[in-house]
Amino acid sequence: MFRMRSYTAGNLKIQLFVALLLTAGNTLAGCSTVSMPMGSNNVDTPTLLTGSIESSSDVAYADIDDEDRKVIAENLDAIAPELTAGTTIEDLTLPWLNAISGNSGTLSKLDASSLGETGCVSFETTANTIAGIKLYSGTACRDVVKKFAVTTLSVADA
Repeated sequence: MFRMRSYTAGNLKIQLFVALLLTAGNTLAGCSTVSMPMGSNNVDTPTLLTGSIESSSDVAYADIDDEDRKVIAENLDAIAPELTAGTTIEDLTLPWLNAISGNSGTLSKLDASSLGETGCVSFETTANTIAGIKLYSGTACRDVVKKFAVTTLSVADA
């Protein structure tokens, strides 16, 4: 009797062997780690080799945080009825104080000339922070609910 040779048994052995190799490879790959240095203790050669020049808005953001900006905006909301489009109120000084951070200052030179077109008011403010007393110029614009929010703030030339 003539017997036919079947290759399905050989293919099954190869497929089983490949499956075992892939499973073992994936298992071992999960146990390995790849690490890279995140910092350096070498003071002579720091890892940060590039940087940028600080702008006046970077300094203002570091000195006057979001909570201080909210307090400034709330003070502008308090005098919003007095602000009419096209007016400039240079003689008004409006103090502000953030009780949480301890920062304080005085708003002045309110310019509402673009209030009707853009909904924004420009102003100057002093800020007494831990970094010292500085003069800042900024812009506050109205949001959807007609409340002011400080949109730009930068160190002004004294």
